[in-house]
This record gives sequence, structure tokens and C-alpha cells, in this order.
Amino acid sequence: MRAPATDCWLRDDVAVARSAIAGQGLFAVAPIPQGTAVSRLGGRLVSTAELNDLESVLVDDNVHLVVATGNRNRFANHSCEPNLWWTDEYTLSARRDIAAGEELTYDYSTSNADPQFLLRCHCESYRCRQMVTGDDWRIPQLQRVYAGHWTPMLQRLIDEL
Repeated sequence: MRAPATDCWLRDDVAVARSAIAGQGLFAVAPIPQGTAVSRLGGRLVSTAELNDLESVLVDDNVHLVVATGNRNRFANHSCEPNLWWTDEYTLSARRDIAAGEELTYDYSTSNADPQFLLRCHCESYRCRQMVTGDDWRIPQLQRVYAGHWTPMLQRLIDEL
């Protein structure tokens, strides 16, 4: 596992604005082509024991990336039909072409294996699961849809099934 950068990176053509999904979100202010890196997380790695109630992304067995408070990257909301997905342990890239004005979202289940995680979803997608859990990575349909686009730890868990 490679170490993350100390700071996050976000494309210049992404802005934080009010979201219909939840509070504030990230929005494209210009078209973003499929495959383009949009967000790269950085921060510090901590063990599960050190985690407490910090927001994080699972990057390896017992290793979580904590993103610094105040970083715009933290405003990425969940969607059950996201337009971003993981292309490595710290990078979210465009899953498809994204139009200016679209909210940038990813499926939280692709980076979360906490069995106690529970989120009531408000994405309004026709694929909406209503509730997102830390066990959603076990859903075979999601495993197929996101094949190769999970954080590495979750991909290993899926491969072991």
C-alpha cells in the first residue's frame, strides 16, 4: 500500500454548492470527460483503534485514511447511481462523461466495510437502495457493477468470497 499525499486535490472546475441529496455537495462547473481524475484524497492513515468517530475511507486491513477538516473533497455525497468511482486507493475518477452542473457522487459502499455503517439514501436514482450499509459490498450486483473500482481492501474482500 502506498502512502497518501498529505493534502487532498480536487479539479479546479469543481465547486461546492447546495445539494438536493444532502446539505452541500460537489458540482462540475465544466464538462468532465469519462476517465478523468476528479478527486484525490490525502491525509493521514490511522488504525481502526485510533479512528473513533472521524470520517474516513477504508484503504487496507485496519488502515483508514482520515481527510483533514475543511477540505472540499469531504463534500462528495453518496448516490446509488454515481458518476465517480475509485481508480486507485485514493483517487475518484469520472465513471462516465459528466455535464456541467451535475453533482459529483460516488457510492459510499465502495469504500466502507463498517458493519455498523447505515445511511438513509436520498439520491433519487431509479437504482436507489434506500438504505446504504457497510455490508453492501457483499451484494453480487454491486460487485459486478463496480468490478475493479472498489478501494483495494474491499476488492480483496470481494475476491476472497
